[in-house]
Amino acid sequence: MHATLAFLALLLPLTLSPGPATIALASQGMRRGMVGSLPFLAGLMLACFAIAVAGGMGLNEIFRAHPVVHDTLRYAGIVYIVYLAWKLIRARPDLSDTTGGGYSFYDGLLLTVLNPKYYVLVTVVFSQFLDPERGDPWPIILGMTVVVLASMVVWLAIGVGFRPLLKSARALRIQSVVFGVLLLAVAIFMLVSDA
Repeated sequence: MHATLAFLALLLPLTLSPGPATIALASQGMRRGMVGSLPFLAGLMLACFAIAVAGGMGLNEIFRAHPVVHDTLRYAGIVYIVYLAWKLIRARPDLSDTTGGGYSFYDGLLLTVLNPKYYVLVTVVFSQFLDPERGDPWPIILGMTVVVLASMVVWLAIGVGFRPLLKSARALRIQSVVFGVLLLAVAIFMLVSDA
């Protein structure tokens, strides 16, 4: 029971805090609604699960042995987040188009794969909760996946909840610019931090 509470106490703040995936997902929810955002969410979650599996199987050791791999992913991730932000800032949404102009399954996949913060999260969780004697990573992998999915759904629901406010093309444009600027801020933070 104590281990589960500690697991949640570590993961919930990390997964519920704003980051590139959560900001993009809230934006997607505002723009496309719950159902229209599912492909993007599926891409995010498939990558999260794959990285958790890789982390449990030793990805952290690769990063320690070859820091250039981590650094390459870090900078590629920053560039991709800037691209997604630019895509939002440049968007010219209109009220008749509630399905286009958003992020795809592949955008979700790439956003997570190129997000070095998620690798750090996986490393921290495994370093704290994987028992070297038993060595079974699957409970941690599945637990992380469930907590990350729950956090992502919260952010998506927040976006969907704000959707009724988008009643004009101007409101849609403001929403796109605001979320684009937030993503740019995340990219800048990632660039100047020591991740």
